[in-house]
Amino acid sequence: MLERRNISNLDGARKAQVVASNALVFLSGMHPDTTEGDITNQMRGALRNVDAALAELGEDQGSIFMVHVWLADMADFDAMNAVWNAWASDTSPPARTCISGALYRPDLRVELVVTACRTQTGHGGRG
Repeated sequence: MLERRNISNLDGARKAQVVASNALVFLSGMHPDTTEGDITNQMRGALRNVDAALAELGEDQGSIFMVHVWLADMADFDAMNAVWNAWASDTSPPARTCISGALYRPDLRVELVVTACRTQTGHGGRG
């Protein structure tokens, strides 16, 4: 069974930001709620949204397999990486890639795509 959450037509694309099955969780278009501030603020906001989306499913960072980080400008890498390192587990961080390219909104500095697994028995969280 697939569960789809946060379905919208944001920016003209019909999409579910969260798709989960009995075993896997996919988060797409994870970016900050506000684009004010620099990459540090935007990365913190994007990671807060990842944490919140996982929490709705009864999961946390420990369930993440892989994060793809998309930066609008690779000059932001060091500052983004500092935020990442403060967030990621010291002992079991997710796998991660980071690439740079034009994002779909010019005010975005970062966007994340996350693949995680369901670890909670009964697949907790709110429906």
